[in-house]
Amino acid sequence: MKSNSHTVSEVKTDAVQQHRAATDISAENKKTIYKHILNALIIVAIGILVNLSIRIDYSIFKEGIGEASLTETLQLVMLAGTALCFFNLSRRRPDVKHAANLICGFFTVLIIREMDAWFDLISHGSWVYPALLVTFIACFNAYKGGKHTINEMAQILKTRHMNMLVGGVMLLLVFSRLYGMGSFWESVMGHNYIRDVKNISEETMELLCYCLIALGAAKTRFEMISKHHD
Repeated sequence: MKSNSHTVSEVKTDAVQQHRAATDISAENKKTIYKHILNALIIVAIGILVNLSIRIDYSIFKEGIGEASLTETLQLVMLAGTALCFFNLSRRRPDVKHAANLICGFFTVLIIREMDAWFDLISHGSWVYPALLVTFIACFNAYKGGKHTINEMAQILKTRHMNMLVGGVMLLLVFSRLYGMGSFWESVMGHNYIRDVKNISEETMELLCYCLIALGAAKTRFEMISKHHD
C-alpha cells in the first residue's frame, strides 16, 4: 500500500511540475517579447521625432524647410549615421569589407545629393563631381573584390534587419519621389496650390524613410558584429 501511495504521490508531483513548466514564461520568450516591445517603442519615437521636426520648422522657427532647417539637418544626420554604420562594419568585419564599403559609398552619394544647395554656392550642379568621385571609388573597390563582393553582399543581405533598410530605400527612391511631384499636388489643390503643403508632405516622407534606413543599418551592424564575436 505504501508503495502504491508513493507512486501516486510521484505522479501528482510530476503532473504539477509539468503544469508549472507549461505555464511558466521561458527566458527566451521573455527576450522575444522584450525585443518586439523595444522595436515598437523605437518606431513610435521615430514617428514623434519626424512630427516634431516638421512642427518646429513651421510653428516655431517659421522658416519652412530650407537647407538649414531641422528637418533637412536630421535627414543628413540619418544618412551620415547609415554610412558610418557600414564604414565601421567594413573595418570590424574584413570578410565583408568590399560590400560594406560599396553600401557606404551609396549612402555617401545620397548625402552629397542632399547637400546640393550648399554645393550650388560654389557652382550650380557642382554636387555631381564629388558624387561621381565617390561612386567611382566605391565601384572600383567593389570591382577589386571580384566575386567575393557578391558573396559578401549576399551575406549582409541575409541579415534580417536589411529588409527594413532595403524597404526604406525603395520607399525613398520610388514612393516619396512620386508622392512629392509638384504636378500631382497642383492637380490635387488646383488654384489653391500651396508649395509649402507639398514640401511638408514630401520632406516628412523622406525623413521617415531616412530614419527607417538608419535604424536598419544600425541593427544590421550590431547583429553582424555580434555574430562575428560569437
